Amino acid sequence: MQSGSIISVPSVGEVIKGRIIELGISQMELSARVGEHFQTISAIMNGKRDASIPLSVRIDEALGFPSGTIALAQTRYQVEREVNEKQSEGMKEKRHIILEKIKANGGFWSYQGIPDRLDDDAVIESALVHLDLEDLPLLLGIWSKAHIKRVWKERLVSQGKRMNVLNYILAVKLFGISNPDKYISKYAHPY
Repeated sequence: MQSGSIISVPSVGEVIKGRIIELGISQMELSARVGEHFQTISAIMNGKRDASIPLSVRIDEALGFPSGTIALAQTRYQVEREVNEKQSEGMKEKRHIILEKIKANGGFWSYQGIPDRLDDDAVIESALVHLDLEDLPLLLGIWSKAHIKRVWKERLVSQGKRMNVLNYILAVKLFGISNPDKYISKYAHPY
């Protein structure tokens, strides 16, 4: 999937772990400072439980954070997790649309339905071979142009003359390569 599209913020556990390392204290000592059972603190730090607001305030005090730091970190992490899940679902939907279009254009002819367990590179290769040129921008909704270009070079350009016409069109129209003959001959295997 496309790098950079999924957001990453530190979890509450990572925030707490970083601070107890800075302070040189243990989880056991933190649990004593906040007056909470060790298992509760451990569950919060391992992402198995959320800290209540009163507990998050006590953790802030014990770790020397400004009030609200843990509660805000927890909320930010929950929001980012939800956003990432929605993005992931959106990518799955886009991927399925691409697979349907490949099937409709004669790809996956040996499959009963639409294959859903293909790796990303196989989907990209099939799309480059079977999709109409105007449908290829759909790939950019999931994968980076650099990833698509890598797959193209490794799986299509490398096939040499067998794919020359398609590779020439892709080089010019999709990748904007100014000297496609030279570029393609550089990466094609001589057969």
